[in-house]
Amino acid sequence: MGATGLGLLLEEHRSEIAERWRRTAEQRAREPALAFALAPLLRELALAFCERDPRRPHRDAWARCAVLVRSTGAPAQLAREFMLLHRAIWDALKARGAPVAPADRTAADEWLQEALVESLERLERVRMRAAAFERAPRAVPPVARVRPPPLPPRSASPRASAGRAPAEPIEVDPIPVA
Repeated sequence: MGATGLGLLLEEHRSEIAERWRRTAEQRAREPALAFALAPLLRELALAFCERDPRRPHRDAWARCAVLVRSTGAPAQLAREFMLLHRAIWDALKARGAPVAPADRTAADEWLQEALVESLERLERVRMRAAAFERAPRAVPPVARVRPPPLPPRSASPRASAGRAPAEPIEVDPIPVA
C-alpha cells in the first residue's frame, strides 16, 4: 500500500481512532489538551497522505490544528496525548489488518511529531503573551493640571534700577602656595 492508501485508511478509520484515543486520554486527564484538535488533526494527517507527499507537509496544517489545542494543558500532558494518538492510530490499523509500508509509517510518525512540535511552540507563545499581559503596567489616571505659582511683580522699570549703586565686590584671601 502506498501513501495514498494510508491516507484513505486513516480517513476511513478516523472515528475509530478518535474513540480509542478518547477512551485512553480521558482516563489520564480530566480535560485532554487535544480534545478539540483531534478530529482536524486526523483529517489533516489523512489529507497529507492523500493529496501530497507526506514527507513535505504544509506547516499550515499543523498551525490550523495547533490553534485548537487547549492552552491550559501542560507541555508534558500534550506530549503524552500525542503518544496516545500515535498508539491509537497504529492499534486501529493493526486491528483491521491493514498492511502499512515502513516508509509510510515513518512518514506518519514524523508528521505527528511535527504536529506536536507546532502545538508546543504555540502553547509557549500563548503563555508568553499571557504572562506579558499580566505584567503590563497598570493604567495611571491622568494628573490634574496644576497652575504654576504667579511670577513675582516686576519692578517699576529697568531704568529705575540703573541709578542704584553697584553691589560691593567680595574680597577673597589668596591661598598661600608652599
